[in-house]
Amino acid sequence: MTEMDGEIATMNPPGRVESALSETPWMGRVAAGSLFVSALLLVSGKRKAGLAAAAAGTAIALLENPKAVRDAWNSMPRYLRAGQDFLVRIEDFVDELNKQGSRVHKVLNPE
Repeated sequence: MTEMDGEIATMNPPGRVESALSETPWMGRVAAGSLFVSALLLVSGKRKAGLAAAAAGTAIALLENPKAVRDAWNSMPRYLRAGQDFLVRIEDFVDELNKQGSRVHKVLNPE
């Protein structure tokens, strides 16, 4: 081993690069970024691109932490039900507000 080989070996130890990559949470950031971009694409009306980005983000999240994704998937019906209940309450509130508005209008403008 020459002096040049020794310098190269100390500059780039093989285990150090792998540990640095495994310590950096880049997969989670890429997955979150993909899901964020997919939401923006879906809101802007680019449905196919948004779905593709969402699929990519979901695949990366599955690679990063499959248990967390599985738990989120299993709790999805509960979240959907809570969202549906919230929308029903808002609809009831708007209906009641409309009824009260009609009553106020009749009182203020009797014909």
